[in-house]
Amino acid sequence: MDQVKKWTLYLMFLVAGFATGIGSIGLFPQFWLQYGMTGLGIYLIFLVVLTYVAILETEKVMKSGYYFVELYKKVAQKPAMILAILVVVTLFLSYYAANTMLALIAPIVGTGTAGRLIAKALMLGIAFLVLTRAKEKTFAIMAGGSIFFVIAVFVTMVAFKVQIPNNAAFLGMAKHMITTTHPVSLAMIKAAAEKAVYGVGLGFGFYLMLGSFINERFNAKVIVGTGIFIQLLIGIMSTITIVYSIAPATPARLIEYVYGGDEAAIKLMGDLPTILAHYPVLLALIALSVFFAGVTSLLPTSEVGLQIIESLTGVGRAKAAAYLLGSAFLIGIFDSPPSIAEATLKAVVVATFFTAIFELYPVIASKEKPSSLVLTVAGIAIAVFLIGGLYAFYNVFRAGGVYIASGLLAAIIILFGLFGDRFVSREAT
Repeated sequence: MDQVKKWTLYLMFLVAGFATGIGSIGLFPQFWLQYGMTGLGIYLIFLVVLTYVAILETEKVMKSGYYFVELYKKVAQKPAMILAILVVVTLFLSYYAANTMLALIAPIVGTGTAGRLIAKALMLGIAFLVLTRAKEKTFAIMAGGSIFFVIAVFVTMVAFKVQIPNNAAFLGMAKHMITTTHPVSLAMIKAAAEKAVYGVGLGFGFYLMLGSFINERFNAKVIVGTGIFIQLLIGIMSTITIVYSIAPATPARLIEYVYGGDEAAIKLMGDLPTILAHYPVLLALIALSVFFAGVTSLLPTSEVGLQIIESLTGVGRAKAAAYLLGSAFLIGIFDSPPSIAEATLKAVVVATFFTAIFELYPVIASKEKPSSLVLTVAGIAIAVFLIGGLYAFYNVFRAGGVYIASGLLAAIIILFGLFGDRFVSREAT
C-alpha cells in the first residue's frame, strides 16, 4: 500500500473518531428511538449537508496554500474568530477530559467533584504525553485509536446481542420505536439538526486543520465523507447496544431513557453498572467503547488547539501543549463540581453553533467567488447554526440558575469572535 492510500485510510478513521463522541453512543440512539424512521431520514438530510460543509472547509484550506490559522490572520483578517474557536476548544477539553476518564475509573473515584478533578488530571496528562512525545506519529496514533474504537464498538454490539437473553416483548417494542414513522414536527427537525451538527463535529476547527495536513494528492471528499459514514454506522451499532443493555431492566426504563432528554441519557450511563451487574464483561466492553469514543474526539480537538497556539505565539509544540492543557486543567479546578461542569458543557454547546459559522467563514469570504452550490449549502448550514444557536440560548436562559452563566459565557465568546479583532489584530498579524 502506498503512502497516500495508507494515510487516506488513517485519515478516514481519524475523522470517524473525531466525529464520534460520547454523545454519539448515548444521545443518537435516544433520538432514533424517539423519532423513528422519520427522524432518522431528516437527520440524514442534515448530515449530508453538513458533511459537504466539512468537505468544503477541508478543501478550502488544502487548496489555498495557507495554513488554516493564516486564513484568519492574513486572508479573512478575522483573528478573533480563531481565538474564539480556541477558547471553545479549551473549555470543551476541560469538561470532556473528565467524562472520558470517568468511563473507566468512576467505580473507583466516583463522579463527584474530587473524582472529576482526578479523572481530568489523568486524561489531560495522557493527552499531553501523546501530543508531545509521539511527534510525527501523533496522527497515526489517533487514527490507530479510532480503528481500535470502531472494532470495540462492533465487538460490544455483537457481545450484547449474543449474551443478553431475548425478551420478545421488550425488544419488539424497541424495534417498533425504531422502525415507526411520525408526523414531522419542529421539535423533530430541531433535534435532527442538533444531532447532525454534533455528528459531524463542526465548530472546533478540525476540518480546517485537516486541510492544512493534507495536500492535493488526497481526496477530501473520500476522507471526510467516509469518516462521517463510519460515524453513522457507529451510531447504528450503539443503538443496538443501548437497547440490549437496558433489556435486563424493564420496558419502563427504556421509556424513561427515550423521552427523558439529555439528563436521562446521562443517568442511563450511570445506571449501567446496576443494570448490568450480572454481566461484568459486557459492562467492561461498553465502558471501553465510551472511553475510546472520548479519547478519539479529545486528541484531535487538542491538536486543533495546540496548532492554533503554535501558530499565534510561535512557541514550540511542547510549550503549546502545556499552555493548552494547563489552561484546561486550571479551568477544571473551578468546573469540576458536577453542576458547574454541566454549566460549562451548556456554554460550549451554545457557542459551537456560532463557532461553526466562524469555521465556515473562510470558505464564503474567499476572494474567489464561491459557486452557486457552495453558497446554497453554506446558506442552509448558516441558517441551521443560527436557529440552533438561538434556540440553545433560549433554553439555557429559560433553565435559569447557574445556566444563566452558561449563556453569558457563550455570549462573551461569540461577541469576541465577531467584534474582537480591534483588540488582537496587531498581535495576531
